[in-house]
Amino acid sequence: MLNGFTNVSITKDMTAEIKKSLEDLAKKTVCIGIPDSTEHPDSKITNAQLMYIHTNGVRNNDMIKEMQHDVNEKGYSAAYEMYVHEHGSPLFRVPPRPILEPAIEYKENQEQIVEIMKDTVNVALDGGNVQPELEKVGMQGQNIARDWFTNPANNWAPNAKSTIDGWMSPWGEFFKGKGSDQPLIDTGEFRKSITYVVKDGDI
Repeated sequence: MLNGFTNVSITKDMTAEIKKSLEDLAKKTVCIGIPDSTEHPDSKITNAQLMYIHTNGVRNNDMIKEMQHDVNEKGYSAAYEMYVHEHGSPLFRVPPRPILEPAIEYKENQEQIVEIMKDTVNVALDGGNVQPELEKVGMQGQNIARDWFTNPANNWAPNAKSTIDGWMSPWGEFFKGKGSDQPLIDTGEFRKSITYVVKDGDI
């Protein structure tokens, strides 16, 4: 007759280490985006503000007035307002070209992040240091967001003809075009400004 039980000797109790690792993991947040302090070289606004504009699009003045209630509630910096008034005239509009959320939520990208997060949890369950694993999560998210600029799945509207060739403002000033129909790809500085940070606590 076989006995299904055997003697097990515990050489080291890892309970405290595992508890600490899980607590450390619960305190951490991986943020992917643009630090507000990075200023875009071709404008007076920051790259973070520029991402907000491309996520939501530039609207005409009537639409801005309709949005005023939400703007008052959620905040709308002087830089946003200046940019919208300068470039958001009814003569031309910038369609929304969201980056962060659709890039992270895209099925293939989401699967990649889930796999890395599994590794992070396993390290925590082994009582290990979760910081390096969270750095991997952040780096993967950063690369996914940067790759989204050239991913056909982004379904962004191409640049308008005036954006490609240039345009004349109503007051007679000519604005040079980008020469390309691919949106948000110019110097590459905006895309490179997307990064990540692992921080304690919520966003």
